[in-house]
Amino acid sequence: MCIAFIWILGIMGIFDIHFNIINIILATFIFGIGDDYSIFIMEGLIFEYTYRKKMLKTYKTAVILSAITLFIGIGSLIFAKHPAMFSLAQVTIIGMISVVIIAYTVAPFIFKLVTQKKGKFRLMPITLVNFTKSFIAFFIFFIGSILLTLLGIFILFFGFKSKKSKLLFHQFISNTFKLFSKIIPQVSCKIINEIDEKFETPSIIISNHQSHLDLLYLLMLSPKILALTNEKVWKSPFYGWILRFADYIPISNGIENNVDKISKFVNDGYSILIFPEGTRSEDCSILRFHQGAFYLAEKLKLDILPIIVHGIGHILPKTEFMLRKGSVTIKIMDRIRPNNVEFRQFDQVYKIANTVRKHYEIEYQKMVEKLETPEYFQDLVFHNYVYKGVEIELKARKNLKKIKKLNTLLYSLPEKSKVLLRNCGQGELSLISALSRKNIIFYASDDYAENIEIAKNCVSIPSNLHYIENNKFSDEYSMTIDLKSLEI
Repeated sequence: MCIAFIWILGIMGIFDIHFNIINIILATFIFGIGDDYSIFIMEGLIFEYTYRKKMLKTYKTAVILSAITLFIGIGSLIFAKHPAMFSLAQVTIIGMISVVIIAYTVAPFIFKLVTQKKGKFRLMPITLVNFTKSFIAFFIFFIGSILLTLLGIFILFFGFKSKKSKLLFHQFISNTFKLFSKIIPQVSCKIINEIDEKFETPSIIISNHQSHLDLLYLLMLSPKILALTNEKVWKSPFYGWILRFADYIPISNGIENNVDKISKFVNDGYSILIFPEGTRSEDCSILRFHQGAFYLAEKLKLDILPIIVHGIGHILPKTEFMLRKGSVTIKIMDRIRPNNVEFRQFDQVYKIANTVRKHYEIEYQKMVEKLETPEYFQDLVFHNYVYKGVEIELKARKNLKKIKKLNTLLYSLPEKSKVLLRNCGQGELSLISALSRKNIIFYASDDYAENIEIAKNCVSIPSNLHYIENNKFSDEYSMTIDLKSLEI
C-alpha cells in the first residue's frame, strides 16, 4: 500500500493531476484493492512454497480479471465531460495499473528473495530475526576489523615491526576474536581441550573447514598461530589488512615455494594453521585431504596438531550468508608426532594424509553422534515451516515441544534399523528424528494426504527419511512408532 501510494502520487505529479475530495476517496479504495491483490498473490506464493505445486498463475489471473472489471467500470468515465468524473477516471486508470504491477512484481520478488537463492530453496529462509542477528554480527565484525587495522598500523609504526610488536598485535587479534565468539547472537561456543594444549611448542595445526567463521574460532585459541591463506582471503576488503599486518602467509604459488618463509615464523615460536581440505564443506562432512600440511610437517619436522570444529558450518553455511541459531564445539586432539607417523619422502605424504583423514572422520562422527541431538536441530526444523501459513507454523511450534519424549524413543532404536513413524502429521518429528539419527532409515506416513504433501516438501529432508502412503506398509520395519501418542 505504501509503495502504491508513492507510485500513484509520482505519476499524478508527472501528469499534473490534482487530488480533489472525490478522487481522494476513490484513491483510498484503490489502495485497499491493491492491498487485497498483494495478499491474494502472497497466498499463491505461500501455496507454491508449501506444496511445490504451480498455482500462482491462477491467482494472478483472478487479480487481473478483477482489475479489468474495475478498470472498465470506472475507467470508462475518462470519456465523460464532467471534470469530477474525468478526474475520477484518471485516478482509477493510474491507480489500478499501479497496484496490479506492484502486486505482480514486489510481493513475488520479496518472497523469492527470502525463500530462494539462485533458483533453489534456501535451507533456512530469511526472517526478520536472523536478518537482524546477521546484520548486528557483521556490523560488529566490520567495526572490529577497522579498529584492528588501525591498531595494527599504530603498533607496527611505533614498534618498527619488531617481534614484540607483532606478538602484541596477534594477542589483540586473539582476544578480539574471543570477544566476537561470545557476542555472536544466539550462538554458544565450547572448547574441548582434554590434553591441556597450550600452543607453546610450534606445530602444523590442521582443521576441517566448514565456514568463513572457522578462522575466527581457531585464531582465538592462541596468539601464537599463523594461518596460511589463499589469494581471495588475502585481498578481502574486510579483514585482508589484518592478515597482512599479522604476517599471515598467502600460498597462491604453492606451499613448497614458501617453506623458508614459514620456517622463520616457526623459529619464532609460531604454529602454522592449514585447512587440508582446501575448501569449505557444504554439508560439513570431512572432504579429501590435500598433502600440503603433511609435506610441510615433514620438511620442518613438526608435530601435527589436529583440531576438529563442529557446528560452524551449521550457523553460517557455505551456501548462505545468514547466521543461524546454534552451537560451536572445538575439540583439540593429541599431537601426531614425527616418530608416530611415518614421515618419508614427498611421494609418500599422501598415505599420511589418508590415514589422518580417516582418523578425522572417526572422531568427527563421534562428535556428531554426541552433539547432533533433536534439540540441536529444533530451530532448523522449525524454519522448514516458516512462510507456509500461520496455521502450519503454529502447529509446527506446538509439535516441536514433544522433543523430550521423542528423545527417549530415538536413542532406544538399534543402529541401521528401519523404523515406521505412524501419524507423522506435518512431519516435524519425523524430520528431526532423521536428522539426529542418520544411521537409521525412517519411513513416515499419515492418514491425511495434505499433511504428507506439507511434510515431504520441506527443504531439509535427509536421504534416510521417506514419506509413504498409508496403504503401502510392509513387514520389513524393525519397529513402528505412533507419533500421535507423544503428548506434551
